[in-house]
Amino acid sequence: MKKKALFVIMIAALAAAACGGQTAQPEPQPAVQEPVVAAPDEAAPVEAAPAEQPAAPQPQPESSGGLMSYTAPEGVFKLDVPASWGMDRDTITIEKTVFETFTSPDGHAFVQALVNDVGQGLNHVLKGEVTVDYMRRLYGSDLRIATDVTLKDGREKLEWWSDQNKTSGTTYFDQVPGFLFFYTVGYEDAYENEYESVLEDVANSFSY
Repeated sequence: MKKKALFVIMIAALAAAACGGQTAQPEPQPAVQEPVVAAPDEAAPVEAAPAEQPAAPQPQPESSGGLMSYTAPEGVFKLDVPASWGMDRDTITIEKTVFETFTSPDGHAFVQALVNDVGQGLNHVLKGEVTVDYMRRLYGSDLRIATDVTLKDGREKLEWWSDQNKTSGTTYFDQVPGFLFFYTVGYEDAYENEYESVLEDVANSFSY
């Protein structure tokens, strides 16, 4: 009887040992779901930038070559002068004389018309002497004459320069009943090439 009881106890102990020796299995954990990132659609079209507006044209200075008709005092003669040049009128500097001066916008060239009331007129020599005296009073006391040419219509053409004023020019002179007249196209020496063409056009436009 004791052997039987002992046997039962041993069986029970072995069973218990068998149960206690097994490693407990961990409970399964739910799988972690990675966030699903949607595949990007095709790149959205970039909004077109508004078309750039063309820049407004900048105003251009009026060309000094644009000429207009001009009539000298007392209606003695006519010229075509640059339309964009300003004009000054002087009746004081020389007695019984009116002269009108057109000056380029930059001040480097000019056209001048002079009409002097001489009454009965002047002989050829006195006409030249009076003209040169007036020129020296207007363009420089050191004025020098480079050339003196008589034209077919009776006018005289004087090419001159002034070292004092660094200015050169051409003066055309003559007289009509009662008046001595001349007109001059001149320029500062440093700007000869810039104004040569337009001043030549003015000089050649003379008419009575």
